[in-house]
Amino acid sequence: MRVAFVGVGRMGRPMLGHLLEAGHEVRAFDLDAAALDAAVADGCVRAGSAREAADGAEAAITMLPSPAAVEAAVLGADGLAQGLAAGTVLADMSTAPPALSRTLRDALAPAGVDVLDAPVSGGTIGAEAGTLSIMVGGEAAALERARPLFEAMGKLVVHVGGHGAGQAAKLCNNLLAGIHMTALGQAVALARAEGLDPAVLYEIVTNSTGDSRVCRTRFPAPGVADVHPANHDWAPMFTVDLMEKDLSLAEALVAEHEVVAEPLASALAWYRRAQANGLGGLDYSAVSVAMGGGRGAD
Repeated sequence: MRVAFVGVGRMGRPMLGHLLEAGHEVRAFDLDAAALDAAVADGCVRAGSAREAADGAEAAITMLPSPAAVEAAVLGADGLAQGLAAGTVLADMSTAPPALSRTLRDALAPAGVDVLDAPVSGGTIGAEAGTLSIMVGGEAAALERARPLFEAMGKLVVHVGGHGAGQAAKLCNNLLAGIHMTALGQAVALARAEGLDPAVLYEIVTNSTGDSRVCRTRFPAPGVADVHPANHDWAPMFTVDLMEKDLSLAEALVAEHEVVAEPLASALAWYRRAQANGLGGLDYSAVSVAMGGGRGAD
């Protein structure tokens, strides 16, 4: 397929690479010239704008860091909406409010363009390995047209429901991940206060009821296992800033539906404290540093 791809950063570039490996023709655009240069070096075609990327495309993908960036890339001046032809599919694979998917659907429907919200889970590791989980909202027929693209980038493609359902599922997932990380930070801080070795705690937790994927990939204590960001100066796989953004989106959705807010509100306050402490660009497991649990190895 001929694909327009907007957003070729730390997630988008490896995702685009898998499309190229699968034989798709990709024309890419990014406001970051260096990121676009790197993607072109991987084999895609350079576009001067999102609109230019959309020219002749059969499908378009956005992978951007904020809802505002998505809206600008699709509906703004020289946006995708001005270049996509009838019968094409636009898949927003960023994380955004469910309402944005419905806004894009309503804006592009008169032009005959189908919209899918298709956020992903798996981080940069999953993007690089092509093992992302992809949660899709929108029409089933549009999903089937885009499925070859999704299957090139991920191992799990789930049709969650109508427009916005994929984003709702993603926000539920990140709500769980974000809250669990703050619980891990608290547990590590408590273990240190009691003189426990965090490595021993990790062995116990990963073989007990406190185990989780978050724990196994981001245990927030240096010196425990090489795979964790804590052992690499908190090098980001998914930053504190991005987790704060996603939890803020979840908070708005919680308020909209009048769901119990307290666990999320407490976790979000810690991510914001981490940002205030200058940790926003680090992996989100670094929230534990703000909680007193992520010190260097003793």
